[in-house]
Amino acid sequence: GDDGHTASIFPHEIDLWNSVYHCVVATHPVTCQQRVSINGNIINNAKQVAFLVTGSNKAEKIKEIHLQKKGYENYPASLVAPTTDDLTWYIDVAAASLLVDTSN
Repeated sequence: GDDGHTASIFPHEIDLWNSVYHCVVATHPVTCQQRVSINGNIINNAKQVAFLVTGSNKAEKIKEIHLQKKGYENYPASLVAPTTDDLTWYIDVAAASLLVDTSN
């Protein structure tokens, strides 16, 4: 998400990532909609993990997470680290737009 959430775990409830429960109930910070999610232990123990990220509204968070800018660890998406090291990011051009090296 454009706020750095993943699996419906939002930054304001990042503690759900380490929940002792495999399934957790997360609350959207704006709409207060409740969502069922899995915890970070389940995600990080998956055989394969993939992100699908689209849209320019996510570009800033993608940049912060990939370049490990100050505070990046406050985003649940930054905590995705599969034990198998099989992590794939599918990012469209708009979402990756701030990752482009313009120093040349």
